[in-house]
Amino acid sequence: MDFSRPDNARKINTLKVLSTIREKKNMTRAELSRELLINKVSISEIVATLVDEGLVKETGKTMADSGRPATTLDISATGSIVLGLDISGKGANLAASDLKGRILRLEHFARGKSDEELKENLGNSIDRITRHGSVSVLAMAVVSDDDVDFLKKEFLFPVMTVPAIEAQVRAEMIRSGKSLENMLFISIGDRIDAAIRRQGETVHLARLGKMRISKGRIDADGEEGTLEAFFSGNAFRSEAERLFSREYTNREILTDGKAVRLIFDGLKALAASIALAVEVLDADSVMIVGTYAEMPDEYYARVNTLVMTALPKSRKDAFVFKSLSLDKGRMEGACHMALDEFFYKTRLLERLRRLESLDC
Repeated sequence: MDFSRPDNARKINTLKVLSTIREKKNMTRAELSRELLINKVSISEIVATLVDEGLVKETGKTMADSGRPATTLDISATGSIVLGLDISGKGANLAASDLKGRILRLEHFARGKSDEELKENLGNSIDRITRHGSVSVLAMAVVSDDDVDFLKKEFLFPVMTVPAIEAQVRAEMIRSGKSLENMLFISIGDRIDAAIRRQGETVHLARLGKMRISKGRIDADGEEGTLEAFFSGNAFRSEAERLFSREYTNREILTDGKAVRLIFDGLKALAASIALAVEVLDADSVMIVGTYAEMPDEYYARVNTLVMTALPKSRKDAFVFKSLSLDKGRMEGACHMALDEFFYKTRLLERLRRLESLDC
C-alpha cells in the first residue's frame, strides 16, 4: 500500500482514531488530535464520517482546557457484530460481540457428523443471531482442533482460524485490562498447549506439553513420560478408567472425590514443569487456562507451593494464577481477534508504529 497517497493516509488515520477511542474511551476531538498528532480539522472530518456511518457515537460533555464543554466519543455498540466460533468434540459454541468486544449472545449447537452438517448448523445459528435486528456480520474467527479451513469459503464475510491458546490469551488480556507481558500461559484440556507474552506479541509454545518429565505413562501421541501424559484431560480420563474401571468426564474429575485425587497426584509433575519453564523462558508469572483451569482454589495453592519449592531463590516471585475467562475464553478471545484483524487492523497499525519509531 502506498501510504503517500491521500486516500490511504486518510484510511490509516481513521483506523488510528477508531483504535484510540476503543482503548482510551470517552475522548474528545481535541484529545484525539493531541494524542495522534493529527490536526483538528482532519480529526473533525474523520469523526463526522464515523458518526454518520454509525461506528462512533457522541456520549456526553466534559470540561475542556479552554473552559468550554467538549463532546466525548465512544465506539457505537449497534449495527455490526463479529463472531467467535469454538468447535470442540461433538459440540460448537458461537459468540456474537459488538464492536467493543462485549458478548451479546451465545449459541450452542451440535458439531454434526460431517463438514456439511457443521456448515448447516452454523448457518442456522448465525441466522438466529441476526434475525431479530438489522445487524451485519463483519467477520468470524474460528477456534478448533480440527481442520476447518473450508469455512473460509462459505460466507460473504471474512473468516479466520486462530490457535485456541492465542484466543485464550487475548481473552485474559481483555479481562485483566493489562498486556500481561512475560506471563506464561498453560492451557490444560485434552491436550496441553502453551504461549508466552513477549514484547507485545503472543508467542506460541506448541512443544511445552511434550516436555519430558519422567518415565512411565504414554501420551496420546505415543510419547513416553511427557507432561501431557501426566497432566492432560486424556491422561486423567485414561488413568481414571484404569484405577476405577469406568470412564470419567472432565467435570467429574474436578468434583468426584476419588477422581479428584488424579489431579492432586499430577500436581507435582505439573509444578516441576512450570518451574523449569519459568527458568528457561524467564517468565514473570504463569496462568493456567483451559478446561482444567477450574480446579479448586486449594489446588492452585498447592501448585504455587510446589513451584516455589522447585524454583531457585532468585525466582521465587513467580506466581501461578487462575484464568479469568475460564470456559468462555476461547470464544471471547476469538471475537476480539476478529475485531483486531478485520475492523481495527491492530497488526497493521503496530507495524506502522514500529516504522515511525525507526524514522525517529
